[in-house]
Parts: sequence; C-alpha cells; structure tokens
Amino acid sequence: MPSSPKLSLSRRAFIFFWKKLCALTMKVFYRSYEVIDEDSLPENTGIILCVNHVNALIDAAVLQASTDKNIRALARDGLFKNPFLKPILRMIGTVPIYRRETEQTDTSKNQDTFARCYELLAENQTLVIFPEGQSHSKSYIQEIKTGAARMALGAIQENGIAPVVIPVGMTFSRQKRARTEVLVHYGKPIDLNLPEGINEYDSVHLITERVQKGIEAVTLNTKSWQDLDLVKRLEQFFSLRTSKTQGEETKNDATIDNSSAVEKINPTVTNQSRKTLSERFQALQQLIELQDLLKQHEPEKIRSLMSKLRVFERLCQACGISNYHLAITYQPLLLTLYTIRTLGIVLIGFPIALWGILNSIIPYFLTQFLTNKVSKKVDQHDTTWVMLGMLFFGIFWGGQCNYVYTHFGFYWSLFYLSSIILGSALALNLKGEYQRTIANLKVFFLFLRKKDLRNYLETKRQELEAELAHMVRIAKRLSKADKLD
Repeated sequence: MPSSPKLSLSRRAFIFFWKKLCALTMKVFYRSYEVIDEDSLPENTGIILCVNHVNALIDAAVLQASTDKNIRALARDGLFKNPFLKPILRMIGTVPIYRRETEQTDTSKNQDTFARCYELLAENQTLVIFPEGQSHSKSYIQEIKTGAARMALGAIQENGIAPVVIPVGMTFSRQKRARTEVLVHYGKPIDLNLPEGINEYDSVHLITERVQKGIEAVTLNTKSWQDLDLVKRLEQFFSLRTSKTQGEETKNDATIDNSSAVEKINPTVTNQSRKTLSERFQALQQLIELQDLLKQHEPEKIRSLMSKLRVFERLCQACGISNYHLAITYQPLLLTLYTIRTLGIVLIGFPIALWGILNSIIPYFLTQFLTNKVSKKVDQHDTTWVMLGMLFFGIFWGGQCNYVYTHFGFYWSLFYLSSIILGSALALNLKGEYQRTIANLKVFFLFLRKKDLRNYLETKRQELEAELAHMVRIAKRLSKADKLD
C-alpha cells in the first residue's frame, strides 16, 4: 500500500498552523461544536468525504477542525484568482475544479483535476468534495452532482483499489447568527459494489443516488425553514416533559415505551441541560419523519395541534416564561445554590468580563455591522463574520498590545493580551448567562405574585403533552403501515 509523500518543512508547519487555527475558530466563533463518528474514518486508504455545503468557505474550516487527518478540498478555480486566498489554498493542498460559469472557463482542465485526485487517493490521502456544487441556504440537501461518483469509479479503474466514500453532514443550529452551534456527522461508507452488466452511465447515477441518500441520512431535511423551526419547537417542548406526565402516559398507554420517539428525547430539566448536539439531532430527525407522515395522512389534526401549540407559546412569551421555567421546582437548596452562583458571577466574573468588553467593543460591533452589510446571502454570513472578525480583532488588539509594549515593555504587553483574551472569552459566555439570570428572576417573582398562573400554564402544557403524545402514536402506526406496504 503506498504511503503519502513527505511534505516540505514549510508546508508541514503551515498545515499544523492551519489545523490549529480551524480548531481555535470553532471555539471562538461558535458556542458549541460537536463531532459524531470521526473515529470511524479508516487508516491507510484513500478517502473521499462527500459533504453538504451550507456556509461557503467556512465549511472547509469546520470540517478540518473535526479530524486530525490532512484534508484536501476540491474548490472552484475562481477562488484561486483571489490574491489573498490563492497562497493559502496552495499550501493546504486544495485541488481546483472548473465549472462552466463563464465562457472563459476551460472545463477540459477537469481531466487533469481527476488525474490528480486519482494520484492523491493512491497516496492514501483524504479528499473533500461538496457534491451539491455550490453553497446554499435551503433547508434540505440539493440534488447532488455526479462528480463524487465519477471520481470514486475512476479511482477504482485507475488505481485498482476502491477509495472509501463517506458522507458527512454539517448542521448549524441557527442561520445568520453569531455564536451558533455546529454538529459534524460522519456517516457510513457508501457501497461501491455494482450489479453485473451495468453500463458506465447507470453506474455513475446509481452511486450518485447512494451518495445523495447517505448525505441526507446525516443532515436535517425539511421542505421549508418554517417546518424545521416547528420541529425544533416540538423537540424543546418534548425535552422538558415532566416525570409525572410521563408516568401517567406510560400507565395509561402501553404503546409508549423507551423505543418511541418521545421517550428518546430527554424528559427532565437536568438531562436537557446535558443533552448533546447529537442527541438533539437524532430527536429532530425522528420528529421530521413523524411530521411528514402526519402532514400527509392527518393534515387537519396536525394543523389544529400546531395552532394550539402557537397559542400556548404566545401566552408564555407574553409572560416572559420559557418552557424550562415550568419544569423548575423552586426548592430552598436550589434557590440558595443559584443565589451563590449568581453572586459569584456578579462579583468575580462581571469585572473581568467588563474589561474584555471595553477592549473589544469596537472591533466586535464593526464586525457585526459590516457582516450584515457585506454578506448578501445567508450562507455567506459565517464566512464573512469569521474573516472580518479576525481582521478587526487582529488590528485593534495588535495595536493595543503594541502601545503597551512601546510604553511598558514586553511582559506587560503579554499580560495585557492575556487579560483581554480571558475577559473577552468570559464576556461571550456571560452574555447569555446575564440574559437568562434576568429572565429567571422575573419569572420567579411573577410566580410568587401570581401563583395560579403557573398552575394554569402547567395544566395547558399537560393537555398539549397528552395530545402531542397521541399524535406521535398515530405517526408510529402510520410508519409501520408504510413499511409493511
């Protein structure tokens, strides 16, 4: 089995820096970052990663941060015309592909691209292709191109060894928002075996269909963003079901067991706070499947149910109450611990965070303002945000540290840089904490003044829970009937 050729010292150093930069970007620009099944990637073989494309250039960085392997992405040739990007793309080993965007594009060069890919796969390297062709902001996977299939089949013919083709899904929890959550999900290898006697055209389209299904299996796909928003609201609603309600439902209906979609979504507040992105992803996938079945077979019932859910959510919103507030039991010990924690944040965390805010407020708002102006499409937001953020924070923090270095010396400048990094990181984390604390205090005193309000909302919530559970049982029966058909 051939091994990858040794890289030059400069390229090894740059790739090391690039991988560390990608990992740091995930920690700084995203609130939460999680990877599923990266350990399943095989060793000592050529790999083709087929990835959905939802966030322009940042997708490559998100993927690189998910694995220790040196990935080599295929990117459109237009990016190599950018004087800033070209040297970076060359150093990390990006392979250009030529799309028929203009009459000047010479697509015949793709023959050289495929030949280069065969060589890299023979050297047991990892290639990345975005089969959808271009980044998009749809709520579902676009019809993919045949490039991945042609590359895999061509590598078999050219090298005599089949590469491992793996679908990868990247899921971002919110669109056009900073500090969102990211899940990278590595799927099962695509079956490259073909029926006997099948021609080349049908072979390519059969593998392409398998790749399409593979990517769909590791991503969330709904007909619209409204549908996905609804499913997320349902997931949050089910996540905070009370143990009492669960017990009653289980006692009254034996069809609800641990294998049902409802029970697979963590029921308690404690579990909700610990729920991983992968657990939420699995729950959302199940709910999307159930929602599609109900829309197809019981459209009136699901419309009625969703209308009741909206009324309940608007009532809670008008009172400033979130779902989890109704699941909290205000016990003396809980209140004491919460008060101590809040005082600690105020007395210790807030002054440090304030220092970070004072030193970062200008580059932060410049980044936010220009990102909203420059990013014309939703899928360009994260790439623009990261690039402008690096630029403005680099300029401002560099200038501030240089001033301290000039007037006070090296060690003071090093201390200053460390202090603003720590303060800024704490400020980002405490931003959400501050908002939650204010909301919690308002709800606590609201429930003290209006004790009947909580009882009323809990009753309405339990009614909705029972109706939602009933709809899940209907969807499960429909799913079983469809499988039998």
